Amino acid sequence: MVGVIAMLFVFPLVQRNFKLFNFQRLKGEYSAHQKPSITLSSWLDGSYQKAADNYCTDSFGFRNPLVRGINELDFQLFREANAKYVIIGKDNGLFETPYIEAHLGMDYLGDSVINQKVLKYKQLHDTLAKLGVQLTMVFAPGKASYHPEYIPDYYWQYQTSPTNYSTFKQAFEANELPFLDFHLWFRKNKSTTPYPLFPLTGIHWSKYGMLLATDSLLSYWDSKTDKRLPSLDIGPITETTSQTQGSDADVEDGLNIIQTLPHFNMAYPNYQFIDSISDKIRTAVIADSYYWGLFDIGLSTIACDSGEFWYYFKQVYPQNFESGLMIKDLDLQKALESKDHIVLLQTDATLKRFGFGFVEDAWTIYFN
Repeated sequence: MVGVIAMLFVFPLVQRNFKLFNFQRLKGEYSAHQKPSITLSSWLDGSYQKAADNYCTDSFGFRNPLVRGINELDFQLFREANAKYVIIGKDNGLFETPYIEAHLGMDYLGDSVINQKVLKYKQLHDTLAKLGVQLTMVFAPGKASYHPEYIPDYYWQYQTSPTNYSTFKQAFEANELPFLDFHLWFRKNKSTTPYPLFPLTGIHWSKYGMLLATDSLLSYWDSKTDKRLPSLDIGPITETTSQTQGSDADVEDGLNIIQTLPHFNMAYPNYQFIDSISDKIRTAVIADSYYWGLFDIGLSTIACDSGEFWYYFKQVYPQNFESGLMIKDLDLQKALESKDHIVLLQTDATLKRFGFGFVEDAWTIYFN
């Protein structure tokens, strides 16, 4: 018995130092604590002890498989997901709570607040239009609004009306503001599209759905300019029943469980931008993580002339990858007026943060 206990203490130390076994890394947002350096002050104020404890926890020899094992037990026995905001729905459909709350109207801002925000947006839209800059809203779909049948039953008691999406859309229509409504299009075509527009265990639109949205946005830009823009050629489709690609299982990956959950039959088209005889436009897209897929396939950097992705109106991509460029580093007025098209793309889950601060900051430049 003493020997077994000793082995339980020794083996993790051996694994930590010599890496005898290669375990699958944990996925999701996580920053490991670094080994702290001891100083007299850090020892006396207790900060070293706390940092050392965090380091030992992170570097424990068998940490990764143990974490996966605990997460699997919680998933199987208690239907609990040890990941931030994640809810396990029916048939193991995975959601994040903001999407459910948005679909059920639980995060509703109120008529007056939304109308005030849209009024500022309209004033900004009209001002930029006079300067030759087109501002367009894109309502992106949400996982819960597309797949309400997988929402857990206990959530429906909180349903209310209206929602931020419905009121924002009404306000845009009343003010004759241009917008693209993928939120509606995805729901209307759910039963007729040949492949899923949303995955079962991911939170973003599927690779197939994202490519359809990319093609539509590019066509919209083309209809609003006299330039010949690149086109998106969507070619042969690879269908898979057992594996997902890209972000199609991003929530499942973040659960860090042992089993692989069932998936829909997902589609992965071949694609390319055709731009040999085309012009390009200067763009900026203010968006949440739903735009990463469009950005990664080259909509901003290949199909546009130095197009930028203003992620949550904080970072400026692609420049941020190398220089760390932030929105606060820009001359915002100069940046706005250098564009042909500016797009605000948001899902219903982020409409409670309409514009991410962009509308207010830009409005202040011209109307303060």
